[in-house]
Amino acid sequence: MRFLCLYKSGKPERPPAPEDMEKMGKLIGESMKAGWLISTEGCMPSSTGARVRLSEGKFVVTDGPFAETRELIGGFAIIQASSTFAVGVH
Repeated sequence: MRFLCLYKSGKPERPPAPEDMEKMGKLIGESMKAGWLISTEGCMPSSTGARVRLSEGKFVVTDGPFAETRELIGGFAIIQASSTFAVGVH
């Protein structure tokens, strides 16, 4: 079974701290060697993005940055596991 894991940045528009990047790099390397990490990527800052919605049959595009920063996704990972318990998600 595949799972999509989302990373929400604690401080939007700022890159992660170097020590966090180091920890993440180690986790990514170990996960890929173990065979359960399929893909992972970071997202561009919200200031470069757009929100696309369908409203009354027409597409509406809103430029970033967005007011609801708690909704911003900093990155994602796709993992392969037999269940949520196999990867420690409870």
